[in-house]
Amino acid sequence: MDRQSPTISPEVRGICLALAAGGTGLLATAAVIACGVRLSVSDFDVLSSGSSLAIALLTAAWCASIRAAWLAASPKTLSPSLHATIAIAPLASAILIARSVTFAPLTDFATFLLWFAVLAQEGTTLSLFVSTLFGNRIGQLLDKTEAEGAEPMLAPAFKIENEETSGIDDEPIGQESLDLPPGVTQQLTRATDAGQEQVYGLVRAKFTSGQRHVYLHVGFCPPLPSVPHVELHQLEGPEVQIKPGQVLTNGVRFDLKLREAPTVDALPVFEFMATCPASESDGLRAAS
Repeated sequence: MDRQSPTISPEVRGICLALAAGGTGLLATAAVIACGVRLSVSDFDVLSSGSSLAIALLTAAWCASIRAAWLAASPKTLSPSLHATIAIAPLASAILIARSVTFAPLTDFATFLLWFAVLAQEGTTLSLFVSTLFGNRIGQLLDKTEAEGAEPMLAPAFKIENEETSGIDDEPIGQESLDLPPGVTQQLTRATDAGQEQVYGLVRAKFTSGQRHVYLHVGFCPPLPSVPHVELHQLEGPEVQIKPGQVLTNGVRFDLKLREAPTVDALPVFEFMATCPASESDGLRAAS
């Protein structure tokens, strides 16, 4: 998701980037100084509980401002290593500063407040920062991992095509044009032709608002004589990722997933065909 404002000017964008980069450098310098003081002074009686909490709150606000300025400029065209620096450097600096003032004479409650302020801010802003700049890449990586980890059952029996593929368009599944009326979820025809038993037609899936994943079932009654070869071709609706679920003699299941959750109900339509050799008993009845 791009958070760049459509009215932001290049000058404002440059100022935001400069503030974020400069703020990160100053925060890292402050962390180094705080660690140096912590190591060189054995007892830091100068700091009271109130001063330690004030330093922690200032550090938390400083980190939040750095990430806010960086996100305001929406610098997605910059190197991912720069994004990682803005994500990690403030986090490390905030922890070092918090640790440096924790040794001051604090009560247990004051220590809790100090660390809660720093960690709560870092957890909130860092998750927003990462999801904004790396959300698409994380989603693609998860989808790729899920696709590679799923071992489809009887995958060779499936053929899945999208609207840009012309395989089924060049050789139509049915001999007649099918139209799926509104409200109808499946319209199938079963026939025997040239020693092949066929089930073909149109099927419609339904994604309700906010739903990304559904199962599409097509049943065969009575069951086919053997496990069929199945073809699926999307005709209309939002682009759907189709995964082979299971193919049996009595039906087929497809796992359907949208890239983004729809804001209204989505009703993609698919062209479907299942074929297998006709049984010997069917051939004998046809011959007689």
